[in-house]
Amino acid sequence: MLTELTKQFYKALHLVVRQIQDFARESGKSTDISLDRLSVSNPELASAFREAASDLRFLMLRRGFRTEDVRTKGVAEGKVAGMIAFRLLRHRIIHIGHTNPTVTDRYFGRLQELVVLRLVSESILGIDLDKSPFTHPGPGGATKPWLLHELLYLIARRHFNQETLALIFDTAVQLHKATSYSRA
Repeated sequence: MLTELTKQFYKALHLVVRQIQDFARESGKSTDISLDRLSVSNPELASAFREAASDLRFLMLRRGFRTEDVRTKGVAEGKVAGMIAFRLLRHRIIHIGHTNPTVTDRYFGRLQELVVLRLVSESILGIDLDKSPFTHPGPGGATKPWLLHELLYLIARRHFNQETLALIFDTAVQLHKATSYSRA
């Protein structure tokens, strides 16, 4: 599982960087974010995943489950996503290269957070935070990802823990399911 999540982390990183570059190009702005300026600390990434796995084992033990029961015994996917996101957000995983340490792009400070939220929402929860019902109309007919913005604000400016993230992710999954049924 950790090998697959590590692969998904790198895929999410590439996707977020490409989205930032595309957004900059479409809006006529420049960006200094590129993959060749970034490095990933594999020891930090592995440590975060190990801590999340330890958290899951502790939760299972506390509830009296065996490890193999995780898929059948009521551990909500939002709870697992909250554990993983919390641990990934607490480690310094993505770093800027030293060749040109000056960064002017406002997204760089939130790059790791964007990658983590993309990873857990798409790879674990199977939802897209850039699509309805997680967006609202913005200026000029564009959509704004309200839940993504709220999560970024929470992570940057407020206290949060695994339980807070788990509650938000579980609610997002239920909202996605409810609105998917209504559109079907």
